[in-house]
Amino acid sequence: MALLGSPPAAHADDASYIAALDANGVFRSGPPNARLSAGHRFCNQLRSGATVDQVVDAYVRRPSFGGPSMVDDLTVNLRPVINIAQHELCPETLT
Repeated sequence: MALLGSPPAAHADDASYIAALDANGVFRSGPPNARLSAGHRFCNQLRSGATVDQVVDAYVRRPSFGGPSMVDDLTVNLRPVINIAQHELCPETLT
């Protein structure tokens, strides 16, 4: 039950994540399901207690999905992609 005057609950939204990636011109290579999988993977790492820096370091050392162009696109735009994932898929990790 929400209290009167309390802020609306944040929610995760797959479609808004893809739309935000497109609107920001980052990580546009690869099919939507692969892009979504990456966002959820980053969120899972953050929910498990990793910092953004740790997520970046883990990815840069071990890109484990997508073809070369998708990996290059994601690597160059990693921090913005993680930021978008946090805002659209796992806003609870922003606290």
